[in-house]
Amino acid sequence: MEYQHTISKEVYFKGIGLHTGNLCKATFKPAPANAGVTFIRTDLPGHPSTKAHYSNVLGVIRGTTIGNETMRVHTIEHMLSAVYALGIDNLIIEVDANEPPVADGSSQLFYDTLLESGIVQQSEPRKVLEPIEAFSYKSGETEIQFKPSNELQIKTVLLYTHPLLQDQEVSITIRPEDYRREIAPARTFCFDYEVEALKKQGLARGGSLDNAVVVGLDRIHNKEKKAPFSK
Repeated sequence: MEYQHTISKEVYFKGIGLHTGNLCKATFKPAPANAGVTFIRTDLPGHPSTKAHYSNVLGVIRGTTIGNETMRVHTIEHMLSAVYALGIDNLIIEVDANEPPVADGSSQLFYDTLLESGIVQQSEPRKVLEPIEAFSYKSGETEIQFKPSNELQIKTVLLYTHPLLQDQEVSITIRPEDYRREIAPARTFCFDYEVEALKKQGLARGGSLDNAVVVGLDRIHNKEKKAPFSK
């Protein structure tokens, strides 16, 4: 039997949000068994909260946004990726803005910060969502297939018609040590022709070559200089 886990002590991380550009302090706190992962907006009156649950997803445009009628938090996927990889079931995440820090565009610093806090076992058994038969989901050119397994194994295939990005494929079983080595350092990227469109949509306000990889037709811009996205 696997048991639930939380962190042993409070830790925090500061930085700017990728899309909003807002400064934010994210504070991670232990939570009791069966509490799940909860986001709390400490900058809003009454400190409203929401569970990190698919039913609370409000949008998935260039990031995952969750919330309710009183609050929302944008771009939570990198942070929650690290939470899952470390086997943390119960956690309080307090943020003093509407988007967590982007760090360097990867989940590595979130992973390392949470690991430094210490992971502790709790007394309740872990609840696992396990598909009992294969099924798939398709939207546009993207397809996701699910198959029963005794552990989380992910195979990802990316197909690009781009001179610098060839077809890519990776298969990995999600365990803490494998995640830290193979997935955590992976950074957000975009194509240089997308930047202006993102800006017009009110996105990538905090984006820079420090927290995203920008790919051009003939070069990776990060190798040459570090500057905010601008023309």
